[in-house]
Amino acid sequence: MGRNRTEADDVFRHSGRRPDVSDPARLGYDWARALLDGFARAGLRRVVASPGSRSTPLTLAALRHPDLDVQMIVDERSAAFFALGLAKAENRPVALIATSGSAIANWAPAVVEADSARVPLLLLSADRPPELHDCGANQTMDQSALFGVHVRAFHALPPPEARIDWLAAFAARVVAASRFPMPGPVHVNVPLREPLTPAGAPPAPEVFAAPLVATGRLAPDPVVVEQVSDLLVGDGVIVCGPENLGGEARAAVIGLARRLGAPVFADVLSGLRFCASDAAILAHPDAVARKNPPFDWALRFGGTPVCRATSDFLRGRRGATQIVVSDCARFADPDRTATHLIQADPALFCAHVRGRPAPPAWAQGLLKCDKAAAGAAEAACADETPFEGALLRRLLSALPEQTPVFLANSLTIRSAEWFSGRASCALKIFGNRGLSGIDGNLSTALGVARALGPAVAVLGDLAFLHDLNALALMRAQELTVLLLDNRGGGIFDHLAQAALPEFERAWITPQAYDPAALAKAFGLRYIAAETTSAAVAAVLANLAGGGAIVHVAIDRAFSLSRCKDFFASCQKESCS
Repeated sequence: MGRNRTEADDVFRHSGRRPDVSDPARLGYDWARALLDGFARAGLRRVVASPGSRSTPLTLAALRHPDLDVQMIVDERSAAFFALGLAKAENRPVALIATSGSAIANWAPAVVEADSARVPLLLLSADRPPELHDCGANQTMDQSALFGVHVRAFHALPPPEARIDWLAAFAARVVAASRFPMPGPVHVNVPLREPLTPAGAPPAPEVFAAPLVATGRLAPDPVVVEQVSDLLVGDGVIVCGPENLGGEARAAVIGLARRLGAPVFADVLSGLRFCASDAAILAHPDAVARKNPPFDWALRFGGTPVCRATSDFLRGRRGATQIVVSDCARFADPDRTATHLIQADPALFCAHVRGRPAPPAWAQGLLKCDKAAAGAAEAACADETPFEGALLRRLLSALPEQTPVFLANSLTIRSAEWFSGRASCALKIFGNRGLSGIDGNLSTALGVARALGPAVAVLGDLAFLHDLNALALMRAQELTVLLLDNRGGGIFDHLAQAALPEFERAWITPQAYDPAALAKAFGLRYIAAETTSAAVAAVLANLAGGGAIVHVAIDRAFSLSRCKDFFASCQKESCS
């Protein structure tokens, strides 16, 4: 994080000097410094910046601030996903700085992911001043509201001016808007005039007080709690989607599940499958959902499930009581099966709601199916021929406690859902399920590793290819990549497109690149693993060192047959 405070740092904060309007470069720098100091005092600790001329005052102010840790990343697209990973890992805002023009447009994929996944980012875009717009000036475009509805707010600052006393309060409100009532990105456009580089040592700025912005947790309405409690009668289930609920909410969900005798269908990314060995948490919820057990009620938290089977399971009980609980006004109910939408903090809701326990036979039947699925998964993953399911099952059961793991989208995250099971070893599981893209996955994982230390990222070969610029960051981060190379888009083998005559050309799209050569070019360790055990052992051996690519070639046909055998075996067991 930020370096240790020094006497010079105290001078930075407390000199009481006002900006010199006769020195344009100093005026711009003091403006930027007052803004960054306001963000820092509102809780900002990390900044990800990309080199550029127009953004010089912002970058310089961040680099010279005693409480800000700055990561410089050349590629703005990679920088934005790196910031996304930092913000996910630390659950606090991260600022992005870049120069004007197309540079900031490269933030867009990460911005829309942060919007959908509710991740707080502060987007500080440098801009040309008003007199350089609409006159053919180089590197100039209209940056106002560039990210449209995908930010919580947009603010167009004026060019630097002598009065800076309001910037601290402004910064506090921007940080608050990125966190409440619904976390997400906030865009601040900062026009700056030349000259951009101040001469000489920076004198300390005047410091202005900023308001303390406090946000709270939304407690459930007692009347609603009573109404819901009366509905939780009979055979019920709890469904937790891919959003990380946090430790308190996870514990509250487990407690409620025990009280009501309700099995929990939890996505891997919820954290519930790798935080407790409690029998209420199904190890293979997707396999159980495929049996369509007829529940009377469902409580739903944490977003839309990754796998279609769970969504189909909920859709198949349209008309039954289905209660979606969210701590913001964005409810995950794409199939419109919810009978109740309740805005409340999930932990507080679970702590207050009651209900009547289901007959023991209900949970016993679902747990019987779950146990059969666990046996089928173990059988499918028993030999050493590698495929996605076996690699993820073995890896996630072997990693040390509290290891951060990033699961890329497409077949990787689904294989984890299908095969990984449940463990008492607590892992910190991350993914980009806001919009479920395969872009920026490696950069996001690198941000997680920067925040939390030695981490693992599991990516398919196309997700890896999508983010090759991120390899330039790997030598400085403790990240080990398990590269699952099935020579193309293996996820489509499981979808209807597989029956099309154009399938190989338009959906599988194998790419010709050499991971070993790429690792050498970027100064990274490369390990080719031919068996499941060898791949897992290589990841474990390189975990502390990071900066390694463990490459596993996977036969798509073999992988598909193992998945089909697993699903067929699961279907043989009755839940009754």
